[in-house]
Amino acid sequence: MLLYKDDAFEDRWTTVPSLSLDDDIFVKVFMVPAHLMLRMERCWATPTSDPYSNIQYTFIRDSCPVLSNEQTLSVLKNGQGPEAMFRIQMFKFVGSSYTNVFLHCNVQICHSAPGLCHPNCSGDDGLTRMRRDIPLSHTVSYGPIRRLLNDSRNPNLNAGGVPPVETFVLGGLLVTLLLITGVIGRLWLRSRRFYPAREAQLTLSNIHHISEVAS
Repeated sequence: MLLYKDDAFEDRWTTVPSLSLDDDIFVKVFMVPAHLMLRMERCWATPTSDPYSNIQYTFIRDSCPVLSNEQTLSVLKNGQGPEAMFRIQMFKFVGSSYTNVFLHCNVQICHSAPGLCHPNCSGDDGLTRMRRDIPLSHTVSYGPIRRLLNDSRNPNLNAGGVPPVETFVLGGLLVTLLLITGVIGRLWLRSRRFYPAREAQLTLSNIHHISEVAS
């Protein structure tokens, strides 16, 4: 499974994709060597790399798209050759802690007999119902796909244009640190001001002590 940047399927992602909810994901699933037919049976997404995660979002089932809106999902090629392709709009899982998306597809491999691997997504009973008689299957995965957060473009302001609470907290800590530094500096200067007089007194007392010993 590979991800591409546009519907030409030529420029593929070689780094971790970072996409917004308005971007499209172009996916190609292929087999090597390319001498048989490949069909996507089921495709789903998880917020972690575990394809069996309890949190799943299935968008292709029974080799057909679950979503009827072609602007959100469109299966471009499936069961017509050694590769299958689809386009899906970037989505997110409910929960602020989920920022990554992992894609998984269960694919079936069949011989190149006419019509045997091509799905029927019209809703009528047809060749699609024959897919369960094909034993060869495999699961492929891709990830992570990183979702761009909506507030990443302006992280220092909230929706009302006011600095967040963390800014005020950090500012208060900085002011407190400056006040403590100023107090310590004043005490240090005061100690330096009286230190020569105390040293002079200590010197005179030493001289007096030495004179008494000498006498």
